[in-house]
Amino acid sequence: MREELERELKEVKKIEYLQETLVRYVNPVGKWLMYTLPPFLVGLTTLIFLIGTRFLLKLVFYALLGIYGINATFLLLSAWITDRSLRKRLTFERKKGKPIESLDGFEIVLGGVNHVTFLLKIVSLLCYISMVLYVGTLTFGLLELAFAAAGFTLFSFGLAVIIRSLNLKLNDINGLQDFFKPLIHEIKLDNLLSESVANHLDPITYLKWDEFLGALKKILSPTFVEKIQAQEKGETPLTFATEKLLFTYYLLYQDVLTKKQFENEVKEIFDLDALEDPIEKGLVIEGTHYFTKRDIFQIFGYMYQYNPGLFKLIDRLQLEMSENIERLAKDPIYMDACTQEVVYQNDALNIMTFLYNNAPDAKKYTVEIVAPGFEPDRVELAIQVEGSGTFEIPTEKVSLIAPQDRDVTDIMYNMLENGDTLWVTLEPRKVGEQTVQVFLKTVDGTIIEGETKSVQVIKNMKQQLKRITSAGSLLGGIGVAVSRILPVLL
Repeated sequence: MREELERELKEVKKIEYLQETLVRYVNPVGKWLMYTLPPFLVGLTTLIFLIGTRFLLKLVFYALLGIYGINATFLLLSAWITDRSLRKRLTFERKKGKPIESLDGFEIVLGGVNHVTFLLKIVSLLCYISMVLYVGTLTFGLLELAFAAAGFTLFSFGLAVIIRSLNLKLNDINGLQDFFKPLIHEIKLDNLLSESVANHLDPITYLKWDEFLGALKKILSPTFVEKIQAQEKGETPLTFATEKLLFTYYLLYQDVLTKKQFENEVKEIFDLDALEDPIEKGLVIEGTHYFTKRDIFQIFGYMYQYNPGLFKLIDRLQLEMSENIERLAKDPIYMDACTQEVVYQNDALNIMTFLYNNAPDAKKYTVEIVAPGFEPDRVELAIQVEGSGTFEIPTEKVSLIAPQDRDVTDIMYNMLENGDTLWVTLEPRKVGEQTVQVFLKTVDGTIIEGETKSVQVIKNMKQQLKRITSAGSLLGGIGVAVSRILPVLL
Protein backbone atom coordinates (compact mmCIF):
# COMPACT_ATOMS: atom_id res chain seq x y z
CA MET A 1 0.00 0.00 0.00
CA ARG A 2 2.80 2.39 0.89
CA GLU A 3 4.63 1.73 -2.38
CA GLU A 4 1.41 2.31 -4.30
CA LEU A 5 0.86 5.64 -2.53
CA GLU A 6 4.43 6.72 -3.25
CA ARG A 7 3.96 5.88 -6.92
CA GLU A 8 0.70 7.81 -7.05
CA LEU A 9 2.30 10.75 -5.25
CA LYS A 10 4.94 10.95 -8.00
CA GLU A 11 2.19 11.06 -10.63
CA VAL A 12 0.32 13.74 -8.68
CA LYS A 13 3.46 15.84 -8.26
CA LYS A 14 4.27 15.47 -11.95
CA ILE A 15 0.91 16.74 -13.18
CA GLU A 16 0.88 19.46 -10.49
CA TYR A 17 4.25 20.69 -11.78
CA LEU A 18 2.84 20.84 -15.33
CA GLN A 19 -0.24 22.67 -14.05
CA GLU A 20 1.92 25.12 -12.13
CA THR A 21 3.99 25.82 -15.27
CA LEU A 22 0.88 26.55 -17.34
CA VAL A 23 -0.57 28.81 -14.63
CA ARG A 24 2.67 30.79 -14.58
CA TYR A 25 2.02 31.60 -18.24
CA VAL A 26 -1.73 32.13 -18.02
CA ASN A 27 -1.41 34.40 -15.00
CA PRO A 28 -0.46 37.08 -15.95
CA VAL A 29 0.65 36.72 -19.64
CA GLY A 30 -2.33 34.74 -20.93
CA LYS A 31 -4.73 36.91 -18.95
CA TRP A 32 -3.20 40.11 -20.36
CA LEU A 33 -3.46 38.82 -23.93
CA MET A 34 -7.03 37.64 -23.29
CA TYR A 35 -7.99 41.23 -22.38
CA THR A 36 -5.94 43.16 -24.96
CA LEU A 37 -6.09 41.13 -28.20
CA PRO A 38 -9.89 41.26 -28.76
CA PRO A 39 -10.04 45.09 -28.95
CA PHE A 40 -7.10 45.07 -31.40
CA LEU A 41 -8.75 42.43 -33.59
CA VAL A 42 -12.07 44.29 -33.63
CA GLY A 43 -10.20 47.51 -34.43
CA LEU A 44 -8.36 45.87 -37.35
CA THR A 45 -11.69 44.48 -38.58
CA THR A 46 -13.03 48.04 -38.69
CA LEU A 47 -9.95 49.14 -40.69
CA ILE A 48 -10.59 46.39 -43.23
CA PHE A 49 -14.06 47.78 -43.88
CA LEU A 50 -12.65 51.30 -44.18
CA ILE A 51 -9.53 50.77 -46.31
CA GLY A 52 -9.75 47.16 -47.51
CA THR A 53 -7.44 44.15 -47.00
CA ARG A 54 -4.05 45.69 -47.76
CA PHE A 55 -0.85 43.64 -47.52
CA LEU A 56 0.62 45.26 -44.38
CA LEU A 57 -2.74 45.16 -42.63
CA LYS A 58 -3.13 41.47 -43.49
CA LEU A 59 0.38 40.75 -42.23
CA VAL A 60 -0.31 42.41 -38.87
CA PHE A 61 -3.69 40.66 -38.70
CA TYR A 62 -2.15 37.22 -39.31
CA ALA A 63 0.52 37.86 -36.67
CA LEU A 64 -2.09 38.82 -34.07
CA LEU A 65 -4.23 35.82 -35.01
CA GLY A 66 -1.23 33.54 -34.51
CA ILE A 67 -0.69 34.91 -31.01
CA TYR A 68 -4.44 34.74 -30.41
CA GLY A 69 -4.57 31.05 -31.36
CA ILE A 70 -1.48 30.09 -29.36
CA ASN A 71 -2.82 31.89 -26.30
CA ALA A 72 -6.19 30.14 -26.67
CA THR A 73 -4.37 26.80 -26.75
CA PHE A 74 -2.53 27.57 -23.53
CA LEU A 75 -5.79 28.67 -21.90
CA LEU A 76 -7.45 25.42 -22.93
CA LEU A 77 -4.51 23.29 -21.74
CA SER A 78 -4.40 25.14 -18.43
CA ALA A 79 -8.11 24.51 -17.82
CA TRP A 80 -7.88 20.83 -18.75
CA ILE A 81 -4.72 20.13 -16.75
CA THR A 82 -6.10 22.02 -13.73
CA ASP A 83 -9.21 19.84 -13.70
CA ARG A 84 -7.15 16.68 -14.04
CA SER A 85 -4.61 17.76 -11.41
CA LEU A 86 -7.31 18.59 -8.89
CA ARG A 87 -9.05 15.25 -9.43
CA LYS A 88 -5.79 13.35 -8.94
CA ARG A 89 -5.01 15.27 -5.73
CA LEU A 90 -8.47 14.57 -4.30
CA THR A 91 -8.20 10.85 -5.14
CA PHE A 92 -4.72 10.63 -3.62
CA GLU A 93 -5.70 12.38 -0.38
CA ARG A 94 -8.75 10.13 -0.02
CA LYS A 95 -6.55 7.05 -0.37
CA LYS A 96 -4.35 8.49 2.39
CA GLY A 97 -7.45 8.69 4.58
CA LYS A 98 -7.84 12.46 4.21
CA PRO A 99 -10.98 13.23 2.20
CA ILE A 100 -10.61 16.93 1.40
CA GLU A 101 -14.23 17.05 0.25
CA SER A 102 -15.35 16.83 3.88
CA LEU A 103 -13.66 20.10 4.87
CA ASP A 104 -15.76 23.24 5.33
CA GLY A 105 -15.56 25.58 2.37
CA PHE A 106 -14.30 22.94 -0.06
CA GLU A 107 -17.46 22.95 -2.19
CA ILE A 108 -17.21 26.73 -2.53
CA VAL A 109 -13.57 26.51 -3.62
CA LEU A 110 -14.23 23.63 -6.00
CA GLY A 111 -17.21 25.44 -7.51
CA GLY A 112 -15.09 28.55 -8.07
CA VAL A 113 -12.28 26.60 -9.72
CA ASN A 114 -14.67 24.62 -11.93
CA HIS A 115 -16.41 27.84 -12.97
CA VAL A 116 -13.09 29.35 -14.06
CA THR A 117 -11.92 26.27 -15.97
CA PHE A 118 -15.32 26.02 -17.71
CA LEU A 119 -15.14 29.68 -18.79
CA LEU A 120 -11.57 29.20 -20.00
CA LYS A 121 -12.70 26.31 -22.21
CA ILE A 122 -15.57 28.37 -23.64
CA VAL A 123 -13.31 31.39 -24.19
CA SER A 124 -10.78 29.17 -25.99
CA LEU A 125 -13.51 27.70 -28.22
CA LEU A 126 -14.78 31.19 -29.10
CA CYS A 127 -11.22 32.26 -29.89
CA TYR A 128 -10.80 29.31 -32.28
CA ILE A 129 -14.11 30.05 -34.02
CA SER A 130 -13.36 33.75 -34.43
CA MET A 131 -9.82 32.93 -35.63
CA VAL A 132 -11.17 30.64 -38.38
CA LEU A 133 -13.65 33.31 -39.45
CA TYR A 134 -10.92 35.98 -39.52
CA VAL A 135 -8.72 33.74 -41.68
CA GLY A 136 -11.67 33.19 -44.02
CA THR A 137 -12.12 36.95 -44.27
CA LEU A 138 -8.46 37.60 -45.05
CA THR A 139 -8.03 34.66 -47.42
CA PHE A 140 -11.22 34.82 -49.46
CA GLY A 141 -12.22 38.45 -48.92
CA LEU A 142 -15.58 37.48 -47.42
CA LEU A 143 -16.28 40.57 -45.38
CA GLU A 144 -19.51 39.10 -44.02
CA LEU A 145 -17.41 36.64 -42.01
CA ALA A 146 -15.64 39.54 -40.33
CA PHE A 147 -18.88 40.59 -38.63
CA ALA A 148 -19.38 37.14 -37.18
CA ALA A 149 -15.69 36.98 -36.19
CA ALA A 150 -15.93 40.32 -34.36
CA GLY A 151 -19.08 39.10 -32.60
CA PHE A 152 -17.36 35.93 -31.34
CA THR A 153 -14.32 38.00 -30.31
CA LEU A 154 -16.46 40.33 -28.23
CA PHE A 155 -18.20 37.32 -26.70
CA SER A 156 -14.86 35.85 -25.65
CA PHE A 157 -13.77 39.18 -24.20
CA GLY A 158 -17.00 39.53 -22.21
CA LEU A 159 -16.62 36.06 -20.72
CA ALA A 160 -12.95 36.70 -19.94
CA VAL A 161 -13.86 39.80 -17.94
CA ILE A 162 -16.19 37.88 -15.62
CA ILE A 163 -13.57 35.22 -14.80
CA ARG A 164 -13.03 35.60 -11.07
CA SER A 165 -9.32 34.81 -11.04
CA LEU A 166 -6.70 32.86 -12.97
CA ASN A 167 -4.57 32.36 -9.88
CA LEU A 168 -5.01 28.58 -9.83
CA LYS A 169 -1.83 27.56 -7.99
CA LEU A 170 -2.96 24.20 -6.66
CA ASN A 171 0.46 23.25 -5.29
CA ASP A 172 1.23 26.55 -3.52
CA ILE A 173 0.42 27.51 0.05
CA ASN A 174 -3.00 29.17 -0.13
CA GLY A 175 -2.76 28.89 -3.89
CA LEU A 176 -6.56 28.99 -4.16
CA GLN A 177 -7.10 31.92 -1.82
CA ASP A 178 -8.85 33.93 -4.57
CA PHE A 179 -11.66 31.36 -4.43
CA PHE A 180 -11.82 31.13 -0.66
CA LYS A 181 -13.04 33.49 2.03
CA PRO A 182 -12.97 32.45 5.68
CA LEU A 183 -16.71 32.98 6.06
CA ILE A 184 -16.79 29.52 7.60
CA HIS A 185 -14.64 29.76 10.71
CA GLU A 186 -14.48 29.03 14.41
CA ILE A 187 -16.30 31.56 16.56
CA LYS A 188 -14.16 30.93 19.64
CA LEU A 189 -10.38 30.82 19.19
CA ASP A 190 -8.26 29.43 22.01
CA ASN A 191 -4.94 30.19 20.30
CA LEU A 192 -5.27 33.49 18.49
CA LEU A 193 -2.54 33.34 15.86
CA SER A 194 -2.33 29.64 15.04
CA GLU A 195 -6.10 29.11 14.86
CA SER A 196 -6.57 32.33 12.89
CA VAL A 197 -3.96 31.16 10.38
CA ALA A 198 -5.71 27.77 10.08
CA ASN A 199 -9.06 29.51 9.48
CA HIS A 200 -7.58 31.59 6.65
CA LEU A 201 -6.20 28.61 4.70
CA ASP A 202 -7.91 27.11 1.67
CA PRO A 203 -8.96 23.44 2.20
CA ILE A 204 -6.02 21.92 0.29
CA THR A 205 -3.49 23.99 2.24
CA TYR A 206 -5.27 23.15 5.49
CA LEU A 207 -4.21 19.51 5.13
CA LYS A 208 -0.59 20.62 4.66
CA TRP A 209 -0.94 22.78 7.80
CA ASP A 210 -1.86 19.70 9.84
CA GLU A 211 1.22 17.90 8.50
CA PHE A 212 3.33 20.97 9.24
CA LEU A 213 2.19 20.98 12.87
CA GLY A 214 2.99 17.28 13.09
CA ALA A 215 6.50 17.97 11.79
CA LEU A 216 6.94 20.82 14.30
CA LYS A 217 6.00 18.51 17.15
CA LYS A 218 8.91 16.21 16.27
CA ILE A 219 11.50 18.98 16.67
CA LEU A 220 10.23 20.57 19.90
CA SER A 221 13.02 21.44 22.29
CA PRO A 222 12.93 19.16 25.39
CA THR A 223 13.75 22.19 27.55
CA PHE A 224 10.77 24.09 26.17
CA VAL A 225 8.49 21.07 26.70
CA GLU A 226 9.57 20.79 30.32
CA LYS A 227 9.02 24.52 30.85
CA ILE A 228 5.44 24.42 29.50
CA GLN A 229 4.54 21.25 31.36
CA ALA A 230 5.73 22.80 34.62
CA GLN A 231 4.04 26.15 33.96
CA GLU A 232 0.81 25.01 32.25
CA LYS A 233 -0.63 21.81 33.70
CA GLY A 234 -2.61 19.81 31.16
CA GLU A 235 -1.68 22.09 28.24
CA THR A 236 -0.03 20.93 25.00
CA PRO A 237 3.48 22.37 24.48
CA LEU A 238 2.97 22.39 20.70
CA THR A 239 0.22 25.03 20.91
CA PHE A 240 2.52 27.39 22.82
CA ALA A 241 5.39 26.66 20.44
CA THR A 242 3.25 27.35 17.36
CA GLU A 243 1.97 30.58 18.88
CA LYS A 244 5.49 31.80 19.61
CA LEU A 245 6.78 30.76 16.18
CA LEU A 246 4.00 32.68 14.41
CA PHE A 247 4.36 35.74 16.64
CA THR A 248 8.11 35.73 16.02
CA TYR A 249 7.43 35.47 12.28
CA TYR A 250 5.01 38.38 12.67
CA LEU A 251 7.75 40.53 14.24
CA LEU A 252 10.05 39.54 11.37
CA TYR A 253 7.23 40.39 8.93
CA GLN A 254 7.15 43.89 10.43
CA ASP A 255 10.97 44.22 10.18
CA VAL A 256 11.12 44.46 13.98
CA LEU A 257 13.54 41.54 14.35
CA THR A 258 16.82 40.86 12.60
CA LYS A 259 17.44 37.43 11.11
CA LYS A 260 19.77 36.59 13.99
CA GLN A 261 17.24 37.64 16.62
CA PHE A 262 14.61 35.54 14.85
CA GLU A 263 16.85 32.48 14.91
CA ASN A 264 17.67 32.98 18.62
CA GLU A 265 13.97 33.18 19.50
CA VAL A 266 13.11 30.08 17.49
CA LYS A 267 15.97 28.13 19.08
CA GLU A 268 14.23 28.53 22.43
CA ILE A 269 11.33 26.36 21.25
CA PHE A 270 12.71 24.03 18.56
CA ASP A 271 15.75 21.83 18.10
CA LEU A 272 17.00 23.40 14.88
CA ASP A 273 19.94 20.98 14.72
CA ALA A 274 17.42 18.31 13.70
CA LEU A 275 16.74 20.22 10.46
CA GLU A 276 18.91 20.11 7.35
CA ASP A 277 17.88 23.64 6.32
CA PRO A 278 17.02 26.79 8.30
CA ILE A 279 13.42 26.83 9.49
CA GLU A 280 12.77 29.90 7.28
CA LYS A 281 12.90 27.45 4.36
CA GLY A 282 9.96 25.59 5.85
CA LEU A 283 9.59 21.90 6.60
CA VAL A 284 9.57 19.07 4.06
CA ILE A 285 6.10 17.72 3.20
CA GLU A 286 5.80 15.27 0.31
CA GLY A 287 9.34 16.10 -0.75
CA THR A 288 8.71 19.86 -0.98
CA HIS A 289 9.46 22.66 1.46
CA TYR A 290 6.19 24.17 2.68
CA PHE A 291 5.43 27.04 5.09
CA THR A 292 8.62 28.88 4.30
CA LYS A 293 9.11 32.43 5.49
CA ARG A 294 7.69 33.59 2.16
CA ASP A 295 4.63 31.34 2.61
CA ILE A 296 3.97 32.62 6.14
CA PHE A 297 4.35 36.23 5.01
CA GLN A 298 1.92 35.62 2.13
CA ILE A 299 -0.62 34.18 4.58
CA PHE A 300 -0.18 37.23 6.84
CA GLY A 301 -0.79 39.48 3.83
CA TYR A 302 -4.00 37.64 2.97
CA MET A 303 -5.16 37.75 6.60
CA TYR A 304 -4.48 41.47 6.80
CA GLN A 305 -6.39 42.11 3.59
CA TYR A 306 -9.42 40.17 4.73
CA ASN A 307 -9.32 40.61 8.51
CA PRO A 308 -7.07 43.53 9.58
CA GLY A 309 -8.68 43.67 13.02
CA LEU A 310 -6.81 40.50 13.95
CA PHE A 311 -3.43 42.22 13.71
CA LYS A 312 -4.74 45.34 15.42
CA LEU A 313 -5.52 43.16 18.45
CA ILE A 314 -1.95 41.87 18.52
CA ASP A 315 -0.36 45.27 17.91
CA ARG A 316 -2.43 46.99 20.60
CA LEU A 317 -1.72 44.22 23.09
CA GLN A 318 1.98 44.61 22.37
CA LEU A 319 1.67 48.40 22.73
CA GLU A 320 -0.20 48.00 26.02
CA MET A 321 2.57 45.73 27.26
CA SER A 322 5.25 48.23 26.31
CA GLU A 323 3.50 51.29 27.76
CA ASN A 324 1.19 50.05 30.53
CA ILE A 325 2.42 46.62 31.59
CA GLU A 326 1.69 47.25 35.29
CA ARG A 327 -1.95 48.09 34.53
CA LEU A 328 -2.15 45.07 32.24
CA ALA A 329 -0.81 42.80 34.97
CA LYS A 330 -3.35 44.05 37.55
CA ASP A 331 -6.40 44.16 35.24
CA PRO A 332 -8.71 41.25 36.24
CA ILE A 333 -9.94 40.86 32.66
CA TYR A 334 -8.32 42.47 29.61
CA MET A 335 -10.61 43.13 26.67
CA ASP A 336 -10.04 44.58 23.22
CA ALA A 337 -12.25 44.53 20.12
CA CYS A 338 -11.27 45.34 16.53
CA THR A 339 -12.84 45.27 13.10
CA GLN A 340 -12.39 46.67 9.60
CA GLU A 341 -12.82 50.42 9.33
CA VAL A 342 -14.08 50.19 5.73
CA VAL A 343 -16.16 47.31 4.36
CA TYR A 344 -18.18 46.62 1.21
CA GLN A 345 -21.96 46.38 1.36
CA ASN A 346 -23.20 42.76 1.49
CA ASP A 347 -19.65 41.57 2.18
CA ALA A 348 -18.39 40.47 5.63
CA LEU A 349 -17.59 42.56 8.70
CA ASN A 350 -15.27 40.62 11.02
CA ILE A 351 -15.42 41.62 14.69
CA MET A 352 -12.54 40.19 16.73
CA THR A 353 -12.81 40.40 20.54
CA PHE A 354 -9.79 39.29 22.58
CA LEU A 355 -10.17 38.46 26.28
CA TYR A 356 -7.39 37.64 28.73
CA ASN A 357 -8.20 36.48 32.25
CA ASN A 358 -5.48 37.32 34.79
CA ALA A 359 -6.98 34.98 37.39
CA PRO A 360 -5.55 31.43 37.64
CA ASP A 361 -8.95 29.81 37.09
CA ALA A 362 -11.46 30.21 34.25
CA LYS A 363 -14.30 32.74 34.57
CA LYS A 364 -17.62 33.14 32.76
CA TYR A 365 -18.56 36.34 30.93
CA THR A 366 -21.00 37.52 28.26
CA VAL A 367 -20.01 39.49 25.16
CA GLU A 368 -22.78 41.52 23.52
CA ILE A 369 -22.46 43.12 20.07
CA VAL A 370 -24.98 45.79 19.00
CA ALA A 371 -24.71 46.69 15.30
CA PRO A 372 -27.66 48.53 13.68
CA GLY A 373 -27.26 48.51 9.91
CA PHE A 374 -25.84 44.98 9.95
CA GLU A 375 -27.32 41.50 9.87
CA PRO A 376 -27.74 40.26 12.53
CA ASP A 377 -27.98 43.60 14.35
CA ARG A 378 -27.44 42.09 17.81
CA VAL A 379 -25.35 39.15 19.02
CA GLU A 380 -24.91 37.90 22.58
CA LEU A 381 -22.42 35.15 23.42
CA ALA A 382 -21.67 33.54 26.76
CA ILE A 383 -18.01 32.59 27.09
CA GLN A 384 -15.80 30.92 29.68
CA VAL A 385 -12.43 32.64 29.52
CA GLU A 386 -9.49 30.38 30.26
CA GLY A 387 -7.45 31.13 33.36
CA SER A 388 -3.78 32.10 33.21
CA GLY A 389 -2.70 29.23 35.51
CA THR A 390 0.67 29.84 37.11
CA PHE A 391 1.69 32.33 34.41
CA GLU A 392 1.91 35.93 35.65
CA ILE A 393 2.48 39.14 33.70
CA PRO A 394 5.40 41.08 35.22
CA THR A 395 4.62 44.49 36.70
CA GLU A 396 7.89 46.03 35.58
CA LYS A 397 8.75 47.07 32.03
CA VAL A 398 10.43 44.40 29.91
CA SER A 399 12.40 44.65 26.67
CA LEU A 400 11.16 43.35 23.34
CA ILE A 401 13.99 40.83 23.01
CA ALA A 402 16.15 39.56 25.88
CA PRO A 403 18.63 36.67 25.60
CA GLN A 404 18.09 35.35 29.12
CA ASP A 405 15.37 37.28 30.98
CA ARG A 406 11.66 37.28 30.20
CA ASP A 407 10.86 39.53 27.24
CA VAL A 408 7.81 40.79 25.34
CA THR A 409 7.80 37.85 22.91
CA ASP A 410 7.80 35.41 25.84
CA ILE A 411 4.84 37.16 27.49
CA MET A 412 2.94 37.68 24.24
CA TYR A 413 2.85 34.08 23.09
CA ASN A 414 1.67 33.01 26.55
CA MET A 415 -1.12 35.59 26.48
CA LEU A 416 -2.13 34.71 22.92
CA GLU A 417 -2.34 31.03 23.87
CA ASN A 418 -4.04 31.51 27.23
CA GLY A 419 -6.43 34.20 26.03
CA ASP A 420 -9.72 33.59 24.22
CA THR A 421 -10.91 35.35 21.09
CA LEU A 422 -14.42 35.66 19.68
CA TRP A 423 -14.65 35.97 15.90
CA VAL A 424 -18.10 37.19 14.85
CA THR A 425 -19.03 37.91 11.23
CA LEU A 426 -21.85 40.33 10.34
CA GLU A 427 -23.24 41.33 6.95
CA PRO A 428 -23.32 45.09 6.17
CA ARG A 429 -26.72 46.14 4.88
CA LYS A 430 -26.78 49.95 4.89
CA VAL A 431 -24.31 52.14 3.01
CA GLY A 432 -22.67 54.95 4.99
CA GLU A 433 -21.08 55.37 8.40
CA GLN A 434 -22.35 52.74 10.82
CA THR A 435 -21.69 52.15 14.52
CA VAL A 436 -20.79 48.88 16.20
CA GLN A 437 -20.75 48.53 20.01
CA VAL A 438 -19.10 45.68 21.91
CA PHE A 439 -19.89 45.12 25.60
CA LEU A 440 -18.24 42.78 28.10
CA LYS A 441 -20.65 41.81 30.86
CA THR A 442 -20.72 39.59 33.92
CA VAL A 443 -23.07 36.62 34.03
CA ASP A 444 -25.72 38.73 35.80
CA GLY A 445 -25.62 41.37 33.04
CA THR A 446 -23.41 44.03 34.65
CA ILE A 447 -21.31 45.87 32.06
CA ILE A 448 -17.57 45.64 32.80
CA GLU A 449 -16.21 47.27 29.66
CA GLY A 450 -17.53 48.52 26.34
CA GLU A 451 -16.15 49.81 23.04
CA THR A 452 -17.75 51.70 20.16
CA LYS A 453 -16.42 51.27 16.61
CA SER A 454 -17.16 53.35 13.52
CA VAL A 455 -17.41 51.41 10.26
CA GLN A 456 -17.73 52.94 6.80
CA VAL A 457 -19.88 50.76 4.53
CA ILE A 458 -19.33 51.43 0.80
CA LYS A 459 -20.44 49.89 -2.49
CA ASN A 460 -18.03 47.70 -4.43
CA MET A 461 -17.70 49.90 -7.53
CA LYS A 462 -14.91 47.75 -8.99
CA GLN A 463 -17.16 44.70 -9.07
CA GLN A 464 -20.02 46.70 -10.57
CA LEU A 465 -17.73 48.14 -13.26
CA LYS A 466 -16.52 44.63 -14.10
CA ARG A 467 -20.10 43.44 -14.55
CA ILE A 468 -21.01 46.43 -16.72
CA THR A 469 -17.92 45.90 -18.93
CA SER A 470 -18.70 42.22 -19.33
CA ALA A 471 -22.37 42.83 -20.09
CA GLY A 472 -21.48 45.56 -22.59
CA SER A 473 -19.07 43.28 -24.40
CA LEU A 474 -21.56 40.40 -24.55
CA LEU A 475 -24.33 42.69 -25.80
CA GLY A 476 -21.90 44.17 -28.32
CA GLY A 477 -21.17 40.71 -29.67
CA ILE A 478 -24.89 40.03 -30.02
CA GLY A 479 -25.43 43.43 -31.63
CA VAL A 480 -22.75 42.86 -34.28
CA ALA A 481 -24.32 39.54 -35.28
CA VAL A 482 -27.89 40.87 -35.24
CA SER A 483 -26.94 43.89 -37.34
CA ARG A 484 -26.01 41.52 -40.18
CA ILE A 485 -28.87 39.06 -39.73
CA LEU A 486 -31.76 41.54 -39.54
CA PRO A 487 -31.24 43.07 -43.02
CA VAL A 488 -31.27 39.58 -44.54
CA LEU A 489 -34.48 38.62 -42.68
CA LEU A 490 -36.21 41.87 -43.55
